[in-house]
Amino acid sequence: MVPRLPAIEYPADRSVLPVRRFVWRPRQIEATPEAPSPRLSGRRIAVIGGSAASAAAVLAALRDAGATPFRVAPPVAHSDSDTAQPLPALAGLDGVIDLNLETDLDIDDTSVWEPAFQQTVAVLRECFAEWNGEIDSERTFYLAVTRMGGRHGLDDGPIAQPLGGLWAGLAKSLPHEFKNVNVRVVDLPGAASAPLDEAAADLICRELYRWGYFEIGHVDGKRHTLVAEHVEVRAPRLDIGPGDVVVMSGGGRGIGFALAETLCRAHGCRVIVSGRGPAPDPGAVLNTMSEPDFLAYRDRRLIDAVGTDSLANVRAKLARARWDRELYARLAEAEAAGLDIVYRQCDVTDPDQVRALIDAAGPRLIGVVHNAGVDAPVRIPAKTRETIRRTVSVKVVGLLNLLRACTDVTELRFFHTTGSVSGRWGGMVGQLEYGAANEALSRIGHWAAAATAQAGRQRRVPVTTMCWPTWERLGNITNYEATLAYMSAMNVVEGLHHWHREILAGGYGERSFVGELGAALLPNLLRGFPPSHSLPAMDVLANRAMFLGAPVRFASGKLLESTLDADGNALPCCSDFRVDGAPAIPISLLLEYLRSLGDWVRPDSGAREPLTAMHAVAVDIEALRLDAGQTRFHARAEGEWAEGDRWQVRVQVSKADGRRVGTATLRYGAESTAARRDPLISPEHVTAASPHRLDWGGHVFRLGHWSIEPGAGVWTAQVEGDRMTDLVALAPVPRSVLPLNQVETMIRGAYLRQVPVGPSLFELDSLDICSDTVDSAGTVTGDGTRWAAGTPAGDVRIVLRNPRFTEGGRERGGIRTR
Repeated sequence: MVPRLPAIEYPADRSVLPVRRFVWRPRQIEATPEAPSPRLSGRRIAVIGGSAASAAAVLAALRDAGATPFRVAPPVAHSDSDTAQPLPALAGLDGVIDLNLETDLDIDDTSVWEPAFQQTVAVLRECFAEWNGEIDSERTFYLAVTRMGGRHGLDDGPIAQPLGGLWAGLAKSLPHEFKNVNVRVVDLPGAASAPLDEAAADLICRELYRWGYFEIGHVDGKRHTLVAEHVEVRAPRLDIGPGDVVVMSGGGRGIGFALAETLCRAHGCRVIVSGRGPAPDPGAVLNTMSEPDFLAYRDRRLIDAVGTDSLANVRAKLARARWDRELYARLAEAEAAGLDIVYRQCDVTDPDQVRALIDAAGPRLIGVVHNAGVDAPVRIPAKTRETIRRTVSVKVVGLLNLLRACTDVTELRFFHTTGSVSGRWGGMVGQLEYGAANEALSRIGHWAAAATAQAGRQRRVPVTTMCWPTWERLGNITNYEATLAYMSAMNVVEGLHHWHREILAGGYGERSFVGELGAALLPNLLRGFPPSHSLPAMDVLANRAMFLGAPVRFASGKLLESTLDADGNALPCCSDFRVDGAPAIPISLLLEYLRSLGDWVRPDSGAREPLTAMHAVAVDIEALRLDAGQTRFHARAEGEWAEGDRWQVRVQVSKADGRRVGTATLRYGAESTAARRDPLISPEHVTAASPHRLDWGGHVFRLGHWSIEPGAGVWTAQVEGDRMTDLVALAPVPRSVLPLNQVETMIRGAYLRQVPVGPSLFELDSLDICSDTVDSAGTVTGDGTRWAAGTPAGDVRIVLRNPRFTEGGRERGGIRTR
């Protein structure tokens, strides 16, 4: 029977949204050029990890490319030292190539990862001050080499060292630590213990300074990346019934306990949850006292401890007491409801305790859920060896211990690990090792479940890794509100529904559940993952990617500089609009370009106010013309606080020769005075004068036909909705924020009304945004100085104030200054 999802009411603020299920597939992409990038010349690069032979091959290839590389001596295996000797001076370091582990996986050696991983963090800690302040978006990089078959373990082939997932997850988390670092994970086939040869080293060098997708694999002479594919879960195939037993690492509260309740209610099975501490004592007064009494007790203990050395100890004991109370209450509620949920003490990093936990399930064990996890997010300089060890060990060592303990379990129907999108797409600020550990879960899961025989694996286990977004105020969440800047949260009922269905569906592999990406998206992150048509709000992301181009300089909350190569073949709208007979960027599309730049330069703190106006718009008409082939545009956006505590961003787009194409000042916050309902006019149709320098073909833009109200001089037109597939030949299709058909209709109306001779500039006092601007369906009106675009209901979308075409005042840059 397929579980049904009950009706869910999602909050209006879109903090919690439905999620979609994705799997990841390798996709072949274009090969790199045969020679290394000339931008490698003079770069200072550290090579860490790996064997001496592999490092020597990479160092030689880098030197041949003109770089200045050096070797960081590897740490001593199974030691508490980050390096074999003190780190060399890392000032001025441009990049790191991390060869990490060059041994095949040995499931019995659960600590092999730590020396190399701790060294990686130590090197990044040394770079932190310099890299954190870097605004050059092309200079610094971190490249990790993994040995998972050349397709990141996603093809059911041999996976030599799935622990490379630690470095893959770390790499993808770095852009939140260093806003301008470029990352690449290069996955190669073959045994991890085999040193890199000259060809592999050359291939690694050719990946540098050709930034873009984060995950790149090479196998059989082909280059791949990973792409998200929306796939619905299949119909149930597994049976769970009374007497069956499911074992869970963790699960004493939060998401894990909620899943235990779901399975017990639906199937009458037993679920054994676990945790590091002993089972709560039913005779302990603290476990049975009322909540008000416990809060009073807590306050007394804290007051008594203030100013003493015991405060930290008292806090820890109170936290443990809170955990015991919650577990005791949940177990009591489950028992009262007739649910067979029991608790056992188990530190999942201890193999003997894990074996005892599995043995406690008895012969009816049919499922395992590895749910244990800890997260202590701090920035890199504050990370300690113990924090890193604990965060990674609970996830990674715990999984290896469970797999080893299940070697003799012959009736295992499912094995789920609780992962996170922090592994798939990188952790939030401070979650470097947490994101790394979650990505390692996925890669170890691929190794355990792959159809082909794997080195170091005794038997195949059907591991499914569930990569979740943040659950709505439930689970291992340090700062719930902060997580919403990265992605919308998932409703708990919906999440449990998806999890239940995945268990019943059987199978194996990585499953990602994705909501809408939030405002914390950074320029380098946006281009790090291939677009997928089915990702939520992909049309919005496609718009941002289309106008971002390649970031050149970026300072969060202050500055963005980027380049964009416009190809007329991909922009049919540029053939529909012409300047002096030549294809040109339509003014409405340029305005959308200018608008989009402001999305990247928003205040780092406080509420994000919406864009309400574009002031002082100026466009050099001749500069709109496209060059033969591709036309390179340079964009710049600078943010600042203006009078009245309003955020504003000054934006400009120029050509390669420095000639400015368009400029504007974007203003955010405060309701526009133009936000009111305008009356609709029923005019008679008239024919306007023909344009001179500018020409609109009308084949791509759905331009309205102007009519004039007799005696009033007010122009009116009905405009069709935007069809971006007509305007741009891109996939996925971007969605414009400005109503392009309406804006272009009004600009053409101003041109026809003015009938200028040889205009050189288009100027606009302001473009006021009054309401939802998505789509162009509706009426536009204009009286010469004020042009308004409305919705079908008559609400005003935008107002153009004093649009005009002028001749004089140009400087060398193309736009006059005032």
